[in-house]
Amino acid sequence: MAAPQYKNPPQPPPLFTGTKSSLVDDAKAICGRTRKLLDKIVAEVTVENASFENVVLPIAEDENQAALENRIIGFYQAVSTDSELRDASSKAEEIMDEFNIEASMREDVFKLVDAAWEKAKDGNSGLDGESLRLLEKERKSYIRNGLGIEAGPKRDRFKEIKKRLSLIQIEFQKNLNEESGGIWFTPKELEGVPIDVLDGFEKGSGDNEGKLRFTFKYPDLFPTLKFALNSETRQKVFIENENKVGVLILSL
Repeated sequence: MAAPQYKNPPQPPPLFTGTKSSLVDDAKAICGRTRKLLDKIVAEVTVENASFENVVLPIAEDENQAALENRIIGFYQAVSTDSELRDASSKAEEIMDEFNIEASMREDVFKLVDAAWEKAKDGNSGLDGESLRLLEKERKSYIRNGLGIEAGPKRDRFKEIKKRLSLIQIEFQKNLNEESGGIWFTPKELEGVPIDVLDGFEKGSGDNEGKLRFTFKYPDLFPTLKFALNSETRQKVFIENENKVGVLILSL
């Protein structure tokens, strides 16, 4: 089979060169770009001429670009060895989530999306099935995000709850990433676990002399659950890993 011919070279891989200040600045820039787009759509499009092409399509393209950038910014909190960089990543995610809640509850944008849907829902708009489905989902997302609730105290309360849930989710994920618990096992209890995995375990001293420290991080967790021959070891690892999450929930 001949090699595929590209009109342009494949895109370069993302660069992870962020700093604690750049992550927050990048998050604000992403929010600013989306806000500018939404304001432009509202200023230029009316309910009478709203369509998939001038409302939903530019929003979807912006969401697609923002999703890639958001994942890169959020990746630091899971992998960086620098605690300040991890904290900045969490802060950036908090900024983006708060903005997304605000954007998803913009009634002026929803009116245009709803108008575009009303014109297209009968199937005579000329839209292909994929575009029509996207338009329908975009409209439903605004309704689910509170615009199906009458304006006033009930909608405001819904918004407060969404923001609180977002903060809890971010805090939980941060606690989960920072979790540092573990279990000391004898080499016998870890029999069957590949040697290259065991070589990464902390070696014990004092009361734990001769033992190896298992952590709940994935490079330790998955191989131990899969390969440990001792059923009691696997059971203990599984139960304590699940209980770890319960402790984090209670700490919020």
